[in-house]
Parts: sequence; C-alpha cells; structure tokens
Amino acid sequence: MGWRGVVAGLAIAAAAIGAGAAPSARAATVAKSASCGKAAGPFSVRGTRVLDRSGRAFVSYGTTVPGLQVRNWQGQAGLDLKKITATASDWCANTVRLQLSQDTLLGPNRTGFNHRYMAAIESEVSLAERERLVVVLNDNTEFTAPGGPQTEVEPTPGTETFWRDMAAVYGRNPQVIFDLFNDPRAYSRGMPLAREWRLWLNGGRYGSTVYPFGMAKLAQYVRTTVRARNLLWVEGPDYSISFDGMTRQGALLHVSGVVYTVHHPLGPPDAASWNDDFGYLLAAGVAPVVEGEWTNREPTPTPYPTGPSSTCWPDAPTTVPQYLRYLAAHGVGLNAFELAPGNMIKSYANLADPTTINSRTWSCNSDAESQPGQGAGALLLAWFKRHNG
Repeated sequence: MGWRGVVAGLAIAAAAIGAGAAPSARAATVAKSASCGKAAGPFSVRGTRVLDRSGRAFVSYGTTVPGLQVRNWQGQAGLDLKKITATASDWCANTVRLQLSQDTLLGPNRTGFNHRYMAAIESEVSLAERERLVVVLNDNTEFTAPGGPQTEVEPTPGTETFWRDMAAVYGRNPQVIFDLFNDPRAYSRGMPLAREWRLWLNGGRYGSTVYPFGMAKLAQYVRTTVRARNLLWVEGPDYSISFDGMTRQGALLHVSGVVYTVHHPLGPPDAASWNDDFGYLLAAGVAPVVEGEWTNREPTPTPYPTGPSSTCWPDAPTTVPQYLRYLAAHGVGLNAFELAPGNMIKSYANLADPTTINSRTWSCNSDAESQPGQGAGALLLAWFKRHNG
C-alpha cells in the first residue's frame, strides 16, 4: 500500500475512536473542548511574546505525546490518537507536542525513507488539527531505530535531512511549530560553561568526540535553506534544563521566529533559580520562553535513583504551585510530559483522571515511598483551565 493510502487508513481509525462514543458523550466532549482557548497561526515573535495571526499573545498550554519516538511506534499509534483527543477535550489545552524519531524516518545512516512512519506522523498531525490544536513536531534522537547509529547528542547531517522532509510537508503550515532537536547533550562533567555553549551553538571537538555542527547552523538551515516559515522552538544544552550563561557567552541564535524552550529545571526550585535558568531572557527582553516538557511526580520504585531530580522536587506540594504561578506571571506556557500513569494520569483506563500530590506522603526517596503514583496532573489541569479556559 502507498503511504498516502496508509494515511487514509490511520485517519479512518482515528475517526472510529471518536465515533465509538455515545452521541451524548461526544457532544459533551465537543462542548468541553469549545470552552477552552484555541490558537491560530501563523505565529510570529515580537520581543518576548509570541503573537497569533490576529496579533494576540499565544501562550502554549499542552501535553507531549511521545509514542512515535519509540521503536515499537506501530503499537503506540492508537493510544497516541486517544491522547491527542484527550489533550484537546479533557485537558483544556491548545497545543500538542509530538516526539518523532529521525532514525525511524530515515533508517540507519540516512539510507532510506519510511513511508509508513511518515503516514503515521501525518495521521497524528491531521487529528490534532481537526481538534484545533497547535502541533509541535520535535526531532528526538534518544531512541534509535534497530541497527541505527549511536544515539546522537547534537544535530547531525541526518537532522538536516529530517527537517528537509518535514519542511516539504509542513514548512508552510501555520499551525505547526518545529522543535528542532530534543535535549541537546553535548556536555560532560567538568566542561567549562563557555565550551558548553560553543559546542551547543557551533559544534566542534571536545576530547575525542566531534560534534558535526550546532544549533546555529541547524536553525539557519531550516529557516533559509529549506525556507520553513514555522515558529522554531530551540532547546538548550545539557538536556535544556537551563539557559544560564547563554547571553554572557554570546550564544543567541540570529534567525527569526525563535522561542527558547526549557525542560524540567533542576533547581533549587525557587524564583531566584528560575530567573537564572530562563526568566532573565524575559526580563532583559531577549526572547520568548516556553516550558516545553515538564512533569513532577513521585519516582517509581528502585532502580529509579533516589533523591531529588528535575522530575521530583522534594517540596513539590509547595513548589509546584509556586512554579505554575511563576510561569503565569511571566507569560510562559507549559507542555506537560505526559498522559501516562504516574505522571499526569492514574491509568490508561481514563485519560481525564489526573494524578494528585499528597502533601503528607510525598517523597522523592524511592526507599521511603508510602504512596507511589502521585503526580502533578490535577494541579496542571486546574492551571490549564484557569489560564486557557
């Protein structure tokens, strides 16, 4: 079957999922979705704000749907479609972020093109657009295809090829945002901050490792070579947990339409730390910022590492509400990771049933867990409804 035919087949499957609900339930879902804010592109950057096609501020509220990043992406397709619908109807969101795999699309060492995989991408994007969501396409290299190269930690020639192919389909789609590279990782312990930012920006050599090129070349390629008009989300080095030092090291990108996206700030979780991580970009009028991938949850049992991490703040009952207030006060949106049990929801049986944080039993020490499966889902749902309802 040709890949266009596969798209049609998956689209029919998506429609069947929605059609399976009783008419009254479907009507209630549509009503819930209609009561929440939606955004329409094309989007542009003015100062530290993103504007929609009407000139109004666009703040992204949404979830990440990661099924297409894994090796068994075919087995995730149906669940992904349900998550997209739930994002629009149950979570009062205006955005969905799809994590994609350049190695799955292109094959080992860019030796081919996976038409069925491209069809699955188009199916998910089409459903999201029917749900009136803004769609963020993210290039993820942390899960390589079988037989593929070692996980890339910085952009490679394959990353350019990936975005050439995406731009051919979506480069003029005003509802689609390009998130250029997931969690750049050109970092090692003890690396000077100046070197970290140079590698991120321009690539280069560190020890025996060569990074072919950095984010500056990739952003320029997407904007000028393949002439994509999309808004660009750009993540920072060391898993994008902080943009501290970016302006001091002269590492800003000089292309239009850039939003810097932070992931899971490490902490300490307080306003001073968040100012250092990304808030200063807003205060200094440098560029817009979005929290592109965030969650807070109790860790799963061992072998999950004990102690605090970027996804479990020890004092989350206090600091998670503070963080959400901080984002709202600074006009920063948030895309949550993800509609999965223990993160934002309790089980796949109900994608609208959020996790909660119990202030009496919350713990980041897996050896001391008394109520595993807690998470910030209910707080996020209330936050989305308050600011996008």
